[in-house]
Amino acid sequence: MVEETKRIEELPRVSSTLGKKLREEGYTTIEILATTSPAELASAVAISERLAKQVIQDARNTVGGFTPITAAEFFAIQEEKPRLMTGSSHLDDILGGGVPVGAITEFSGAYASGKTQICFQLCLTVQLPPEQGGLGGKAYFIDTEGTFSPRRLIEIALARGIDHHTALKNILVSKAYNVDHMIILVNEAKRLVPQENIKLMVIDSVASHFRAEFAGKQQLPARQQALMRYAENLLKYADTFTMAVVVTNQVLASPDAIVSGSFVEPALGLAWGHRPTHRVFLRKARGNARIARLFDSPELPEREAIVYITRSGVTDVAGD
Repeated sequence: MVEETKRIEELPRVSSTLGKKLREEGYTTIEILATTSPAELASAVAISERLAKQVIQDARNTVGGFTPITAAEFFAIQEEKPRLMTGSSHLDDILGGGVPVGAITEFSGAYASGKTQICFQLCLTVQLPPEQGGLGGKAYFIDTEGTFSPRRLIEIALARGIDHHTALKNILVSKAYNVDHMIILVNEAKRLVPQENIKLMVIDSVASHFRAEFAGKQQLPARQQALMRYAENLLKYADTFTMAVVVTNQVLASPDAIVSGSFVEPALGLAWGHRPTHRVFLRKARGNARIARLFDSPELPEREAIVYITRSGVTDVAGD
């Protein structure tokens, strides 16, 4: 793996001038360069595609992560990756120990099912050290529906004995006004994430603008293509920066839906459905109880858990 002290300017074909351009465009680490396409890099910093290929190859040679490894080695790497606790041991359990880094975790459900509340909880928990269930970093919350609430974060923090003044300073917020803006914010994250030590990125919700701007069957191919590019960047950053990416998703009516048992299913269709690593469907139960069902994961079985949305956030007990 690349040494922590290795800088992009140390690559053989990166001059000080090119290095400055790369940093200005958010290509601040060798890992990001190694996972970028030549066409994208050439366009971003106005160099030839030939030079872009050479720079990327130099980065890949330095990283050394493009040769096959054994399944045993892969398993060891995965086991060493930390997980982010949700506040509910029941929810952590169905997720295999918490929200994983290097992956996209989706929470979908109807209005008031608890999606945003889980995101708020994670924005606070991520700041805790690993021994307390956190990742020791900041959170970046991209708000597409006007759901971000500092007051609610303060309420959860006070209930859990967390210094809310410090906690709010460690949560970065951007409001995304349309699909283009969402894409720009995620593209710029390759600069922001390492600079601010962000260990959790939240998109609440991924569906809102895509559904509004790409309406009708004639828009479906364009929406699918945009979604795929969006998801690829999210997954790349999650893996490159050892970061957790959490997105919320809306639902739509479907008489054939079998995930929730309530004739609704996650929005955005198959184009998006294959992108999240783990997918959890939330539905309201009695009182402040919510049923969380993990229904899609490459490594975990389908399971359900009962969690509660209380004054202190997401918990295992009904509380107040």
